[in-house]
Amino acid sequence: MKQQFLEVVKFKLKDGVTKEQFLKAEKDIRDGRIQSQPGYQGREVYLDNDNNWLIIITWDTKEAANAWTPIFNTLPEGGAFASLLEFSSARQEHFTLENV
Repeated sequence: MKQQFLEVVKFKLKDGVTKEQFLKAEKDIRDGRIQSQPGYQGREVYLDNDNNWLIIITWDTKEAANAWTPIFNTLPEGGAFASLLEFSSARQEHFTLENV
């Protein structure tokens, strides 16, 4: 069975940031450098009734996810994405698939 590592990020947007602005920034990430990042499997975006956003990023391994972080922080789309988030609300968790 294929190995999987999940990066789960929950956050709110800064006041005044629209859903459309955020989804454009998310699309720019999906269409950008991440597509060719080794170990990247995909991203899912969710929104609850309290305006909490949840992004689940799936990687082959923890090492693949860790390799992406410093790259993301240098990309224009990474900076644009980060500028929309209310960092005091952000929570990040990591999970590895357990094969039963």
